[in-house]
Amino acid sequence: MTNSSFSSLEDLNAALLSQNPFAKPPSLRAEDIWDKELFDVETINAHASDAVFQALAQIRAGQYSTTSIAITAQNGTGKTHVISRIRHRLQEHGGGLFVCANQYSNISQVKQGFQLILAESLGKIGRDGVKQWQELATAMANNALKIAQSNAKVFSPQQFIEKFKAGTPKQVKKWIKELTKAFLQAKSVNDPDIVKAIFWTLSDEQSLYAIKWLKGQELAQYQANELELPSQCQSFEAVLQILDLISEYNELVICFDELDTPDAYDDVSGLHLSQIVAGLIKDLFQNLKRGLILSVMMPPQWSNKVKQLPGGVSDKVSAHGKPIDLKYMDAESIVNLVTFWLDKYYEQQNLIPPESIYPFTQTQLRELGKERNTVREVLNWCKENCKPPVLNGSEKIHEIENFDPVELAFIQELEADIEYYLEDNFLLADAILFGFQSLIGQTIERVKVQKATDKVTRNRRKDDYINFKIFGKDNGKDVIIGVAVLQYAGGKVLGAGLKRLNDYPAFNLTRGCLVRSQSKKVTPYLEKQYLIPLIKQQGGEYVPLKEDEIKPLLAIRAVHQKREVDYGVSEEEIFNFIAEKGAEKMLGASNPLLREILSDPSYEVPTDLIEDEPVAVAESIMDDLSESEELDKSCDNLLSEFN
Repeated sequence: MTNSSFSSLEDLNAALLSQNPFAKPPSLRAEDIWDKELFDVETINAHASDAVFQALAQIRAGQYSTTSIAITAQNGTGKTHVISRIRHRLQEHGGGLFVCANQYSNISQVKQGFQLILAESLGKIGRDGVKQWQELATAMANNALKIAQSNAKVFSPQQFIEKFKAGTPKQVKKWIKELTKAFLQAKSVNDPDIVKAIFWTLSDEQSLYAIKWLKGQELAQYQANELELPSQCQSFEAVLQILDLISEYNELVICFDELDTPDAYDDVSGLHLSQIVAGLIKDLFQNLKRGLILSVMMPPQWSNKVKQLPGGVSDKVSAHGKPIDLKYMDAESIVNLVTFWLDKYYEQQNLIPPESIYPFTQTQLRELGKERNTVREVLNWCKENCKPPVLNGSEKIHEIENFDPVELAFIQELEADIEYYLEDNFLLADAILFGFQSLIGQTIERVKVQKATDKVTRNRRKDDYINFKIFGKDNGKDVIIGVAVLQYAGGKVLGAGLKRLNDYPAFNLTRGCLVRSQSKKVTPYLEKQYLIPLIKQQGGEYVPLKEDEIKPLLAIRAVHQKREVDYGVSEEEIFNFIAEKGAEKMLGASNPLLREILSDPSYEVPTDLIEDEPVAVAESIMDDLSESEELDKSCDNLLSEFN
C-alpha cells in the first residue's frame, strides 16, 4: 500500500477531535447481550468462554447432563462480555437456548421472579431468526405431529408461523387445541395449559399475550378466554415444567450476572443478592435435566458470601470445579483490543490510518501491558489519551472536551429499551423512589420532602403492593403519601393493590397515589369499588405513567446501582449531576412524574382510564364458547391440516 492510500493526518486528527473513539463507557448494558452484533475480541478471556462451550459439547455428547460454572473477576475484566460472547455464539451456531438473568427488581422474591426472567429471555430472537419460544414450540409441534403419524413431515419455525398467520382465528385455535391434545398423549405434563401457551407463541397475533402469560403475569379476562387459558399461571412449578420441556429438545444455558450491587440486601433475611441467587441456582441445578448454569461475580462475593452459605450451595453454583478467574490484560491483548476498536471506528469514518493503532504507538500500548490493567482500565486510558500528536513539529491541537463520566453513563443507560421494564412494578417503583431520594430537603409543589422509604409494612409484614412512602411537610402539615405502581392487567392482583391503597389507617397514610399507564384500562367495577373512593372521597390521586418521564428515572437509577462496578463514579457525583443537569435531563425536581405525585390531587377520575362497558367482552366469551363447541364436534384429522 502506498502513502497515497492513507488518509491525511489532517483528516484523521479532525475525526479524532470531533469524536473520541473511546468516549462510550466501556461497560456493557444488559441489552447489549441481546444485540444483533457483538463488539468482541475473541482472544480476550477465551479460556472462560471456551470452558463453557466445552462443557456444552460434553453435555451434548452424553458425558453428563447438567453442570454449573462460576466465573470470578475484578471490576472491568469483562464478565458480562463473556456472557454476551456465549449468547452470540449460541445464536449463530446453535447448541442451546439461552437465558440471561441480570435484573432483580424484588430481591426478596428472586425465586418467584425467575419465571419472568426465563420467559423474557426465551422471547428474544434465537438461532433461526425467530423467538426462542417459537423454536421450542416448533420442536414440540413436530413431536406432536410425529405422534399422530410416524412419517409426518418436519416443519421449520417459519413454516409453522406462516401457517398460523394464514389461518383464521377459529382454525388457529383448533390447531393449537389438537396439537396440545396430541402432545399430551405421549408426554407426562403437570399443567397442560403451559403446553398450550407455548404453542400459542407460534401465532403472531397472540404470541405477545402467550409470552406474557408464560411470564406469570395476569391477562385480562377476555384475552385469557381468547387463548383458552386461566388468567394467570405464576409459580416455580411452572418454571420447572418449562425447563423439563426445553430439556426434551435442547440444552439450556442460564447465565446470572449483575450480582455485585453493593447495597442489594434483603430486608427480611439480611442476605445479599448474590447469596439469594445462589440459593436459586441450587434449586435450578437440582431440577435442570439438561444444560449449564453460569454465574459471574467478583471474588469477594464468592469467597465472603456464596462460599459461606450452608448446605453445599457453593458446590451447586460451581459444580464444574473451582471458579474460573478472568485475566488482566497483557501487552498482546491490549494491542489486539485497541486495534479492533480503532479498526471499527476508522471504518465507520471512511478513513485509513497509516497504522492501525494511530494515534497510539506500539511502545505506549506494550508499556501499558506491564501494569496488570483490566479491559475497562485500558479503554478508559485510551479515552483519556486518544489525542492527535503534535502537528508540523510544534503546533498542538486543542484538548478534546472532557465529558462528565456520570453523564456518559446516563446517556448509555438511556439507550436501553424500556418496553420490558414497563411491566415490572418493582423496578419502576424503585426508579421513582430513587428520584424522590434525590429530592430530600427540597420543596416541590409546596411539599418539602423529608424522607422516602420502601419500608412499608402492614401488621408488621412488608407489603408488596404499596411500593414506598414519601414523608413531607405541606405548609407545616404532615404529609405521608403511599405510592403504588400497579401495571397489572387486571383481576385479583390489581384489585388487591387498589384495596390496600384505600386503607389509609393500616399504612398510616394521608394520601394514596396510583401510578399506572393510561393505556392499561381499569374496569368499571374496579372504578366504582376502589378508584372513586380513593380519589373523590379520600383525596387520593391517579398519576399516569409516561415512557418519556420514567425513562430518565430508570436510567439514573441504573447508573447508581452500577456506580462502583461498571462506571466508577460516586453517589455524590450522581446527585451532583441530578442537581446540575436535572432541568436538561428531566431528573430530580424537573421530572414531571415526581412533581405530579407531590402535586395537589385533582379529585377527578380520568375517564380515559376506564374501560367501556364490558359488552364486547361478553360477546367475546360467547364467541369463544360457540367456537369451542364447534371444535369439540370437529373430527378433522390434525395431520391433514399441515400437509
